[in-house]
Amino acid sequence: MKKIILLIFAVFMLQLPIAPATFAAGERLTTSETMYNNAIPLVSNNITYSLQFSAAGDLQLWNNRTRTMLWNTKTSDLRISQLRIDQYSGKLKLMDAYNTPYWTSDNSAWANAWYGQGNVPVNLVGDLLIVQNDGNLVLYNTKNVGIGWYPVWASNTGGQ
Repeated sequence: MKKIILLIFAVFMLQLPIAPATFAAGERLTTSETMYNNAIPLVSNNITYSLQFSAAGDLQLWNNRTRTMLWNTKTSDLRISQLRIDQYSGKLKLMDAYNTPYWTSDNSAWANAWYGQGNVPVNLVGDLLIVQNDGNLVLYNTKNVGIGWYPVWASNTGGQ
């Protein structure tokens, strides 16, 4: 009896679709995920803000309640198909299907402006992008256990 149940369970498990977790969902994007231009947008936990592609290939951060765009990459190219965090540089990259970059976050310039010259953390490699409940889109470095999470780039749209 146990063998029959295990056999039925095994057959059932083989019928489940197996898909790699390479698409973004929820409010965050990691280095192992990709946000595609035809996919569900990233949405803050409070459902107020969303990060999504326009039909023209522009990445946009929206306030869903007021229906206003807070930030965008100012890219309009139909070839743009995906957003990723580059695992080596830690920068956000908008790319086409052939991995040609059309827009890249400038982590260094943002960090110099945010932290001030001479106070910038050594490692500006981001690994987690979050659409926050305050309307800010933030790329964090979460790998430094001693310091904890810290921002390496942001849209600076919090509170809008």
